[in-house]
Parts: sequence; C-alpha cells; structure tokens
Amino acid sequence: MIKPLVNTIVVGVIQTNCYVVKCPETGAVLVIDPGDDHTLIEAGLTGVDSIIYTHGHFDHVGGAAGLIRRFAPETMIHSADAEIMASAAIHAGELGFRIQQPPPPDRLLEDGDLVNVGMLTFRIRHTPGHSRGSICIEGHGLLFSGDTLFAGSIGRTDLPQSSPEKMRASLEQIVLRFDDRIVVFPGHGPSSTMKYEKRNNPFLRFS
Repeated sequence: MIKPLVNTIVVGVIQTNCYVVKCPETGAVLVIDPGDDHTLIEAGLTGVDSIIYTHGHFDHVGGAAGLIRRFAPETMIHSADAEIMASAAIHAGELGFRIQQPPPPDRLLEDGDLVNVGMLTFRIRHTPGHSRGSICIEGHGLLFSGDTLFAGSIGRTDLPQSSPEKMRASLEQIVLRFDDRIVVFPGHGPSSTMKYEKRNNPFLRFS
C-alpha cells in the first residue's frame, strides 16, 4: 500500500489542522481544510491539485481563496454543506473574524465517493452531526475526521445545523467501520488511532 506523505499545519486563531497530503509516487497534492493563513500552507508547494473541505465552517475554509488564486485546484465539499460554505465570510464576521470568502466548490461530494490524488485514492464518509455535510476522508490507513472525531472528544453539536442524534449515529458507524490500526487526523488537536479512541474516548462507548 502506498503511504501518503502528510504535513500538518495549524492555522488561524481557532487552531484548525490543515493537512497537506502528497502522493509519494507522483507528487500530486491534496489540501484538506485550508482554514486560514494560505501563505503558510503554500510555503514550499509548487502545486495543489485538490482541496477537500471536511465541512463548511469558516475556520476550515478561510484560507482557500489564496490557494485557489495561485494553484487553481479542484475544490470539493459535501453537498449538504455547500450552503454553509457559501456564507462562511458572513458567519466569520458575526463572530468577530475576517476571512476571504472562497469561491463555490467545483465538486459536490456524496457518501462513498472516491477522490484520486495521483496514485492515492480516498473514500468520502458522510458523518453528519457537527454539521449536515460533515465528512471523514478515509484511505491508505488514514482517517481525516474533521470536526466529527477528536483525540478523546468529538466536535460540537450545539451549533446551527448540528445534531447530537446524527453525531451519535455517525460515531457508531465509525466504531463499526474502521480498523483499530487506522491513524486519525482530526480537525483540531493531536492525532490519534482508532484503537486508542475506541478504548478511551468516552463518546465512543455505546453499551
């Protein structure tokens, strides 16, 4: 199995994890959740082929516009979060933050879709709860979990378009679906493994 090269860049005041994922065979680059500080993200890059947003909140899309201007990548978000993303700059302003509104996505994702990055292939897992269109991105022994699953915790479910019931259902599917060996890269905070989270995360206990 090809092992992706993953660089974690913490961006913005809310300390969002942006992931630069590179195919070691072709050099193709996927950026996941460019939440802010596009100059920091693009440092050292000669190209970006794709951008995937795990959801549409401003702290996960706020740095995309600069990357898009420079590299013209294909941009993707789940269809259920396209509306939230379209108002990201407005929502940021309501909370006292400023971002440049990213353009509409090129591709609307659905559960089970595949995204190819060079010789890497990632599967989209729809995991609503934090938002209607929250997703996890799975492939090559990795899970980019956005604000669905954190190390030892989960994303908020008290926001507009959040749902505690849908979050619980999504988390139950994560426990059933993903192997213990999978490495988890969340939207905020440190990385983890599925084995550790299943044993220690209180939100993954359903008995």
